[in-house]
Amino acid sequence: MSNATAITDRLEACFRQVHAERMSGIPILNEKLGVRAVGMAPWNGFWFGALITPWFMNLVLIAQEPDQEILRSGEKRLFVFPAGPFEFIRGHEDDLGAFWMCSLFSPVFEFEDMETAEATAIAALAGLMEGAQEDEDRDMQRIWQGELPEPGDRSQEDRAAEPDEAATAEEDGREPVAAELNRRSVLTGQFRETPQ
Repeated sequence: MSNATAITDRLEACFRQVHAERMSGIPILNEKLGVRAVGMAPWNGFWFGALITPWFMNLVLIAQEPDQEILRSGEKRLFVFPAGPFEFIRGHEDDLGAFWMCSLFSPVFEFEDMETAEATAIAALAGLMEGAQEDEDRDMQRIWQGELPEPGDRSQEDRAAEPDEAATAEEDGREPVAAELNRRSVLTGQFRETPQ
């Protein structure tokens, strides 16, 4: 596919059609969200970015050249980013062809608006392209090594240094998001806090 704009348009058109034709009335939809591809850019022979829909937010990889691999939808593969290996699953849509996806959120009820969803997608993409950080990113380093930190595993200094989402949201006049939506929380799964 020729450029980032073309693949973004094609990806969005495909999933808008899926939304209109296959997802009508499905209870997992967050109607505050639409279909949008974010940050599509070339990476290792693929177009890489994030796809936001009313039912999921996924990382997506689409081959830049016609994909000749004989693979079935549902097959899995690890792709290695500066942040470490991440498992993607093979998908196919007639209007798009083959692609690979890695789930960030499904469903997407955490998001009150597209602006918040897009900011989260951009943070996740940036996080994948960053290597291991210093001590303040110990949780992320453990994830990259295949270890899952416990939700309360962060140091008191780490927690104190992070902005208070509820206070920030109140200042901005919007509803607070239940869990912090930053690079660390997206990639470590800490956004999945059980509602009280």
